[in-house]
Amino acid sequence: MTIDREQFMKEGYLILRDVVPPGQLGTVRGCIEHMVERRRVLSRQRRTPDQPPGGEWEASGQPRLNFATDCDAHSAGAIEFLLGETTLGVCRQLMDAEHVSPHNFACICSADNRDTGPAAWHRDISPGDPAPLRGMIANMEHHGPSYLQWNIALYEDSVLWIVPRSHLRTNTEAENRQLVENPCAPLPGGMPVELGPGDGVVYTHLLLHWGSNYTRKLRRTIHPGFRPFGFASLPNVHWRHWEPGFFDHLSPEAGRQLEEFDALFLKEMNDFAGIFRTIIERDAGEFVSRFEQLHPSPHACPVTLAMLNQVSLKLHRLKHTGTPASAVWGNGRDMERLGSHFTAEETEILRQRFAALDAHLRRPEPINNPSFQRSHSAYLANDMPEDLTVEGFIAGW
Repeated sequence: MTIDREQFMKEGYLILRDVVPPGQLGTVRGCIEHMVERRRVLSRQRRTPDQPPGGEWEASGQPRLNFATDCDAHSAGAIEFLLGETTLGVCRQLMDAEHVSPHNFACICSADNRDTGPAAWHRDISPGDPAPLRGMIANMEHHGPSYLQWNIALYEDSVLWIVPRSHLRTNTEAENRQLVENPCAPLPGGMPVELGPGDGVVYTHLLLHWGSNYTRKLRRTIHPGFRPFGFASLPNVHWRHWEPGFFDHLSPEAGRQLEEFDALFLKEMNDFAGIFRTIIERDAGEFVSRFEQLHPSPHACPVTLAMLNQVSLKLHRLKHTGTPASAVWGNGRDMERLGSHFTAEETEILRQRFAALDAHLRRPEPINNPSFQRSHSAYLANDMPEDLTVEGFIAGW
């Protein structure tokens, strides 16, 4: 499959036909339906008294599969499809990196018994987390995409709308006004993504997009994400939503691939631990060396500082609040791995080292930031502080 990377960088998305080749469509559909039926059974068995007879699956207006926990030997073909040339292979063409790994394996499904209408326009980021939007845009402009997500339709699907080129800018004043008045209506410049069975759209999470209308019409749209390792900077998305436990269902080759990806994620947790240790110990020389390994490029270095600040906040939360690791970040297992390197007292010292930088990234009071997830926040949603530097961060220790 030939990919126009220049067009992707300009528009923020590519619509690709026959991502699921016609000869594979029936097989992939069968894998998904097998997972759906397994989830329906489990959902009925696990329902709580306040839920309908079908439990959580029936209660959801947009139920989703997580392949890592939902697949078995009869449905593992869906995961192997996401390791193929039309999916992972396309991401490798778009990302300039040594390795590209799945970040999540999911499928968006239609509700069984009700229509739930439109969602809200959004970018798949929170205010300042992992960094302000302009910083992540700079990261992408200098280094290319560091996160790619897909909608791959197994049946006709036009639910997704996008605003082309919005990944290279913040919201306009007109967009913000409408998003405050009604975030669930079409935006000027928005367009539906018309996908036939087997078609897909690959796009950056920085793009303004919208789930326009969730109905009972049959929807089985595979929704994976991918991120790089060996990239020029710390990727804008550097966590994951899967962990080992399903590899035995895969072919030996696919299992080996996933084991290699798992090792890359765990190594990154060790890299975070190493750089945090240099900060706790005020070892500036070793910090700079490790920072340059994490962010080899001379461009957009402050963005990685902002991301490290957010990781340190999550580590502190893990050690000081009793919040389960899975509720702090990603799959939980990786955060537990990172947390195992530190005592609660050490994470408090780490927060003190980041305090001056953190203050640079905040405003005095929380405000609403239209189109951001968890939009009410004191963190700067759009603009990077102009005076944020590696040298200034070290001086703040």
